[in-house]
Amino acid sequence: MKTFFKLLGRMLSCDQRMTKASNVTLSALIAVLIAGCNNDTGTVNEYDRPHDPGKGIVVNGIGPKKGGLGTKVVISGENFGNDPSKVKVYFNNKEALMMKVQDNAVYALVPKQPGEYSTIKVEVDGKEGVLEGVQFQYIIRSTVTTVAGTWNTSTNPPVDGPALEATFYRPAKVAVDDVGNVLIADDQSGARIRLLSTKDNRMTTAMNVVVPWSCTLNEQFSHFYVMERWKAQRPMLFRSLSKESNYMTEEVFYDQIGEDNNRIFGDFDACALAADDTYVYMMSQSGERFVRVHQQNKKVELIGQSIPTGQYSHMVYNKVDRKMYLSLEASGRIMRFDPNYTPVGRTTPWITWDDMEWIIGTGIVSSTSKEGNGRDAQLGTLCGLGADHEGNVYICDQKFHCVWKVDPLLNCTIFAGPPAGSAVSGYRDGKPEEALFNRPYDITATFDGLIYVADTYNYVVRCISIQ
Repeated sequence: MKTFFKLLGRMLSCDQRMTKASNVTLSALIAVLIAGCNNDTGTVNEYDRPHDPGKGIVVNGIGPKKGGLGTKVVISGENFGNDPSKVKVYFNNKEALMMKVQDNAVYALVPKQPGEYSTIKVEVDGKEGVLEGVQFQYIIRSTVTTVAGTWNTSTNPPVDGPALEATFYRPAKVAVDDVGNVLIADDQSGARIRLLSTKDNRMTTAMNVVVPWSCTLNEQFSHFYVMERWKAQRPMLFRSLSKESNYMTEEVFYDQIGEDNNRIFGDFDACALAADDTYVYMMSQSGERFVRVHQQNKKVELIGQSIPTGQYSHMVYNKVDRKMYLSLEASGRIMRFDPNYTPVGRTTPWITWDDMEWIIGTGIVSSTSKEGNGRDAQLGTLCGLGADHEGNVYICDQKFHCVWKVDPLLNCTIFAGPPAGSAVSGYRDGKPEEALFNRPYDITATFDGLIYVADTYNYVVRCISIQ
């Protein structure tokens, strides 16, 4: 019975705060385990038998009933069989990691963020059974930590080295690739691209540039793009740094001559930059020009102009709904549009103000903020945006020193920083609702649930971990 007691101890350690109802379920599962375990004298496990394809799958219990990422659970039922390769367990639509299976029980680890409440489904060789009347409660654990930079310290030149000993001049824009490299545009006199290796916990200078600003990676995570901000750098539009070379080699993309014999982008300061799997999109500071540039052949196309964004705007491409999201600093609005929209009579996309959907913010500059759905929400000075693998969009708000989250249903809530209605700046790590920022300017998200924030006037980069 040693195996049984080891498993029982692990189960009990998963959630010491189980409710009385959960303990009833656990008691039933213990009985299942006792019946199914081999003992020290070598008794055969009567539940070590194959799945019967002529019978259905029955799921009748789970214990514990709540927990977070990696919580060990036991799912009881009938006709699971004994072949782990044929069994899958789902919490809503998220597949759990299988540990062991026997005909009356499945042992698994809870997947990451399946939803606040999950319906449990067991699938065996194409057949499925669902646990009725009981859902698993997922407990989210979130923290804000500083991952690079020295708080309240700006140096010129910036200093490389161990991540928390390094310094920035002014960390303004951030992007993150698929292996955890965080790239930061160190603005103004910083004049360089910084590379934070989360694996090595070290910051290096990837490249010296003139005026680095908005930056992004393409969908394949093969290239990092960073614009040259000021019009004095034209005809240069942006630089491309290759992931293959650890972002140490560059290729420059230049403006081109249009049909009217003028430069297509022209002599404008630039602000917004985004990329999908084919194009890099670049908008001038006040919306005078909006172009897309092919990542392979470098062709520059004008796809919009005279878009009244106000002085500054920022973009992110949402890979889930395939839409572009545009934040407007001056009015606290979020706009959304299809970058591939082509009206009748044109051969290239053409984006006007009328083609943009106003989805978030009242559009009124106010001394306070409030959460809400869509245009009922009141936001402040909106800067950089990031989008995650579930289609959520995160926005930095310099005025209210916080990070907003917009879900796919357009519910707009404070994700990290002081609560709505306040404008408290400062510096504090910890729980997202207790963390403090000082005019955060840009944000980016990874596919495994990490959010990186350029906390510009604390002179650090922060990480929001959600598990």
